[in-house]
Amino acid sequence: MNSKIAYLTIDDAPSADFEQKIDFLHSKGIPAIFFCPGNALETRPEPIIDAIHQGFVIANHAYDHPHFSGITLEACLEQIRKTDQILEAIYRQAGVSIPAKYFRFPYGDKGALTGDDPFAPVSGPGRERKQIIQAELRRLGYTQPDFPDVTYDYYRAGGLLDDVDWFWTYDVVEWSTFHAQHAYGIETLADVFARMDENVPEGGRGLNDFRSAEIILTHDHVETTLIFTAIIERLLSKGLDFRLPA
Repeated sequence: MNSKIAYLTIDDAPSADFEQKIDFLHSKGIPAIFFCPGNALETRPEPIIDAIHQGFVIANHAYDHPHFSGITLEACLEQIRKTDQILEAIYRQAGVSIPAKYFRFPYGDKGALTGDDPFAPVSGPGRERKQIIQAELRRLGYTQPDFPDVTYDYYRAGGLLDDVDWFWTYDVVEWSTFHAQHAYGIETLADVFARMDENVPEGGRGLNDFRSAEIILTHDHVETTLIFTAIIERLLSKGLDFRLPA
C-alpha cells in the first residue's frame, strides 16, 4: 500500500473524554499535537500532564476560543499570552521541557478576516493587525515547522507556511455531525467518510493523493467521542504515516 506522512492535530482538548482518546492513540502508536484553550487547561490539567508524559505535544489555542477578528488587538494578544503562561506552568508541573511552542487560531481566524474564508488574502489595516499578532507570537517563541513535505500549491501560494501559526490541509469536519447547520452537507459518520474518499487535492481533500503530506485537523469534543476511533481507523486505512514534525 502507498503511504504518506500526516501530522495529526486535535483542537479544543481536553474534553471529559480526553483520556480515552489519548489511550487509544497511544495504543496505536499515533503521535498528535493537541491545541488547547487556556481555560480548558486550567479546568483539567491532570489528564494533560498525563498526555505530556505519554509523548503528546500540548499547544496554544488561545484562552477561550474567540474569533480573533471580533475582539480588540490587545485582547488578541492577551488571549495568546495568558495561555502561554498556563502552558509553561503545566509543562513545569509535568517536569518536561516544552518540545516546541505551537499556536493555532480558533476557527483559523488570524485576526483580520473580512468574511468567512480563512484562506482569503488580507490587505489594508487588517494586514498590519495580523502582522502585530504574528510578531507577538514570534516574540514569545512560537514557531511553525518548515513542512517541506506539504507541497500543495494553494497552501504555499497562500502564504500559510510564512506565518508562525499552524493551519491545516485536511479538515475532518466531524464537528458538523452535531451542529444544527451542517457544513458541506456532513450530517453523519458516513458523510465524514465520503469526504475522505474525495480526490480534490488543491481543494483541501487530498488524502488519496500521495504527492503531499497532510496536516489533519480534528477535534476533542464529547459530542463526537463515539466516532473518534472510527475516524482515526479510517485515516489509517488511507495509508497515512502519522508523525510529529522534525
